[in-house]
Amino acid sequence: MWPSQLEYLNISSNNISGKIPDLSLNFASGSVIDLSYNNFYGQISKVSSALASLDLSRNNFSRGISFICQIVDGFLTFLDLSHNSLSGQLPDCLWHFKQLKVLNLGQNNLFGRLPPSIEYLINLSVLYLYKNNFSGELPLSLKNCTSLKSLNLGANKFSDNVPVWIGENLSGLYVLILRSNNFFGTIPLQLCQLVNLQILDLSVNNLLGTIPSCLSNLTSMAQQGSLQDVQFNTIVRSTDTHIQDTYVDHTMIQWHGDEREFFSILNFLKSIDLSSNNLTGQIPYEITNMYGLIALNLSMNALFGEIPRTIGEMKNLLTLDLSRNNVSGRMPSSMSQMSLLNYLDVSFNNLSGRILSSTQLQSFPPLRYNGNA
Repeated sequence: MWPSQLEYLNISSNNISGKIPDLSLNFASGSVIDLSYNNFYGQISKVSSALASLDLSRNNFSRGISFICQIVDGFLTFLDLSHNSLSGQLPDCLWHFKQLKVLNLGQNNLFGRLPPSIEYLINLSVLYLYKNNFSGELPLSLKNCTSLKSLNLGANKFSDNVPVWIGENLSGLYVLILRSNNFFGTIPLQLCQLVNLQILDLSVNNLLGTIPSCLSNLTSMAQQGSLQDVQFNTIVRSTDTHIQDTYVDHTMIQWHGDEREFFSILNFLKSIDLSSNNLTGQIPYEITNMYGLIALNLSMNALFGEIPRTIGEMKNLLTLDLSRNNVSGRMPSSMSQMSLLNYLDVSFNNLSGRILSSTQLQSFPPLRYNGNA
């Protein structure tokens, strides 16, 4: 039995095992519970409605998450159940969570469609559903979550067109990750309205058509450094007793050809990944105006034409992957200006001519140039 009127409980990052204790009793209004990074297992069945913050991530919990429907008083601002073995559907009782700012259900075995009641998450800043088995279309009601800063739906089974309302309604997005799903159709021009966007990942889908030239309207990616007026990477969760903790959001992106998990980097990481789709047409020269980009991955599409001559203006690029397309012509001389580039792959295209001499481009291994003339 927990002490009466407990306000703060943090036993995270231990090797505690066994079934979870009863979390429905003896907690004061606005309490914080953190049991993350342990070896708790079994079903989560009873949770207090008085909680403001609940972190049960990185354990071995299983079965469903219907227990969240018991949390009815509207105090909860932070819920992290990620990295467990939870299964079943997300229950349609989210009208209880109008104060919720962070919902992280990533890396579980949850499935089914997102419930219509997701529209009640009007204060939600972070929705992280990465690596589950959610499917179907994204519910139109999600467009009411206009406070969203980070939307990560990657590695699921969502389908249909990429919704135009993401660009029209979720104007505060910093992170949009839809990678490894079943989206099809063209990239909607409305995404170009997301002027705060710093990470755009639409890779490993079935998208077709051309790369919109209006992506250069993503002004945050054109700026070097981070926006000065908004700090996204920390979201403070607090209780009535002024106990505060900081949630530092993280993201999964392709980096140097591998999937990497990054923490506390959203103040400078600016990345576009459109790889592994069916995109055609030329690489729009307007994309080279995105001077703040540090990663650009357009590999494994059907792009053709020459590499834009002004690509060397992207002097902050650390990683550039154009491999496995139909890009032709010579490597632009402006690429000699890309002194920070530490990963380049242009293999399996129709490039010709010489690799620029007296530059770091000579230092990359031959396999990064294979399959060209």
